[in-house]
Amino acid sequence: MTRRASGVLGVTTLVSADHFVSHVFLLALPPLFPLIAGTFDVSVTRLAVSVTLIFAAQFLCQVPAGELVDRVGGKRVVVAGLALTAASIGAAGFATSYLHVLTCAFLSGVGQSPFHPANYALLDATGDATSEGKQFSVHSFGGFIGFAAAPVLLTGIAALANWRTALIAVGAGGLVYAVVLAAALAPVHRRVLREMTSSEASADAHTSPFGSIALLKRPLVAGMFAFFLLVTLADTGLQTYTTAFAAHFLDLSTVVGNTALTAFLGVTSLCVLLGGWLADRYDAFAIIVVGLAWTALVLVAGITLDLGATPFIVVWAIAGAGFGVVLPARDRITNALSGAEDTGKSFGLVYTGLPIGGALAPVVLGAIITRFSYPDAIAATGGCFFLAAVIVAALRRGR
Repeated sequence: MTRRASGVLGVTTLVSADHFVSHVFLLALPPLFPLIAGTFDVSVTRLAVSVTLIFAAQFLCQVPAGELVDRVGGKRVVVAGLALTAASIGAAGFATSYLHVLTCAFLSGVGQSPFHPANYALLDATGDATSEGKQFSVHSFGGFIGFAAAPVLLTGIAALANWRTALIAVGAGGLVYAVVLAAALAPVHRRVLREMTSSEASADAHTSPFGSIALLKRPLVAGMFAFFLLVTLADTGLQTYTTAFAAHFLDLSTVVGNTALTAFLGVTSLCVLLGGWLADRYDAFAIIVVGLAWTALVLVAGITLDLGATPFIVVWAIAGAGFGVVLPARDRITNALSGAEDTGKSFGLVYTGLPIGGALAPVVLGAIITRFSYPDAIAATGGCFFLAAVIVAALRRGR
């Protein structure tokens, strides 16, 4: 029998690959919207409801998923979640109506909900204070690569065959990886839970089925929840409106706008790896404050300039550097919010700010654009980054 991975390298590799796959599934549907819309004679705007449903499912299920992780172990929950997400995306390829697509999208969001609490519980079970920043950075890097790969992968398969084949193929690939993860990953988190079953802390952790909510009484937890919401609102806002900002305000092409967004995300993903090295050596709070303040100031300064194509791309790339450095430090702080028996709860709760911010961003920033202007919306994203930095600075003083 093949020995299952239980060390830092093996677990980090398997979990980061799982994060890659989950992000491919998060973006599996949007690149195919024009093709799906033609099949069912609906607008792309109506199909975009599927994205909202994915966020809604994550919001509803992430806290319970975190609770479940701390009861049965991260491996079981993440394998089940991956299998459900993969099956749902694959089933969308067999959809016979618009409502079928929406149903599959919602179910895929339910399957997505365990990824963060389970993955971080698995990483926490194998790492230590000297290496967890690097572990978290590799995990985040895997997710960014998944986002980058999804449009190319899905549209490439659709061009060779059709959109149904693309979804079925990607779903089948996810099911295969769920089997690989189940076979190759040792139950490292469950072992930690077993070792702690005799402790009073562990017993208290399982007295309430929704003990996560009680964690909000802790200022650090509440503050990090607000941090996640604000940062996700800003990041999703940039992803949603950068191209439109370039086209409708700067009079640049959509190609330039997409290139600037790619530059932002690309530099972010590379600087995530640098951020892991920094987070293992320096104060995580200070890294976040400096990184987010940097991103906010660059964005606000950028909209005050008369930007041509190249300067616009460069400014967005520079802004991405500060954001990328922040992410491993963010995860180190979140991981320190509770003991090993509460890792799933902790990440499940604070990461709930992510789907809320993601759902709010298009609506809130769209309203700012309608009432004011595109530069005001970009300035608002910078303001969200800066406010998140202020919150972390306050947490650092009061920790």
